[in-house]
Amino acid sequence: MNIAVCIDDRGGMEFHQRRQSMDRAVRADLIGMLCGAKLWMSTRSFRQFEDEAYPIAADEGFLAKARPGDFCFVEDRPLRPWLDRIERMILYCWNRTYPADRYLDIDPRTEGWRLEERKEFPGHSHQKITKEVYSR
Repeated sequence: MNIAVCIDDRGGMEFHQRRQSMDRAVRADLIGMLCGAKLWMSTRSFRQFEDEAYPIAADEGFLAKARPGDFCFVEDRPLRPWLDRIERMILYCWNRTYPADRYLDIDPRTEGWRLEERKEFPGHSHQKITKEVYSR
């Protein structure tokens, strides 16, 4: 499976059970990558995607249900238990530091993953978003 995560400069994902930020440019970029693949996420995450035309599977057990080649948008849970199933990680970096109490528990930059792509683009809520795609 392919994992997409939004993080701050310290790998923060969430603060007091609230996402640090959301951005429609990130949603559009992620959906543009799918090429017909299935997109999974939690029901909580689905609320920010519900106006998208792309079909999305929202389920609390989405990481267990995702198949090879599927994409998972993750905001609020550890990924290390699924490490053996993760094919690629897409990091959307906010280029800022926010308060956080939940952090990305796998850093592909320090764990030997290969950087496939790095690009910057303007976001709606952030002047610059950096997208990094890593593979094993």
